[in-house]
Amino acid sequence: MFYSNTIFKDIGFSANKITALIGIVNFITSGVGIVLLGMFGRKTLMLTCSCLMVVLLGLVGLSIDQHWNTVTVACIMSFITLFEFSSGPITWLYMSEIMQDKALSIATVLNWCMNLVISIITPTIATPETIPYIFYSVSALTLFGSIFIAIFMKETKGLSQNQLEVLFVKHGAKIAEKNLLSDYREKE
Repeated sequence: MFYSNTIFKDIGFSANKITALIGIVNFITSGVGIVLLGMFGRKTLMLTCSCLMVVLLGLVGLSIDQHWNTVTVACIMSFITLFEFSSGPITWLYMSEIMQDKALSIATVLNWCMNLVISIITPTIATPETIPYIFYSVSALTLFGSIFIAIFMKETKGLSQNQLEVLFVKHGAKIAEKNLLSDYREKE
C-alpha cells in the first residue's frame, strides 16, 4: 500500500507499526499463495478471493467511516492476505500463460502506468473525510473485476502450452465465426 502511513495516521494508529505489520503479512501470505496455486485452479482462486475482497474493501470504508479502528486493521490485513492468494501472483502467472511476449510487455507497461497514476492521484484526493469513499470506490471496481473474471477468465491450471493455444484459439474462432455469420446475414 503506497500511502498506508498516511491512512493509518489519519485514523489514529501508529503508522510505522501498522506498516511493518502489513509488510510481514504480505511476505508470509505470498509464500502461502504459491502453495495455493498448486492446489486450486487460477480462476477458482481469483474469483473466490476477489469476491471476498469486495466485501473487505467495503468493510474497510465503513470501519474507517465509523472509527472502528481495530476492524479497519483486521480487514486490511485480511485484504492483503486474499490479494496475495489471488490477484498478486495469479495476474502475472495467468498473463505469462496466455499472452505472447509483446502482449505481456504491453500489459506490464500498462500495469505500471496505472500504478503511477494511482500514486499521483491518491495524495491529492485522500483526506480523512474522503478515505472511506476511496475504499468504497475500489470495492466497486473490484466487484466489476470479479464479474469480468467470472465471465471471461478461463481455467489454465495443469494445461500444456498446446492445450492453452487450443483453448484460446477455439474461443477466438467461435467469436470470429459468429461475427462472420452475422455479417453474412446482414448482407442478404
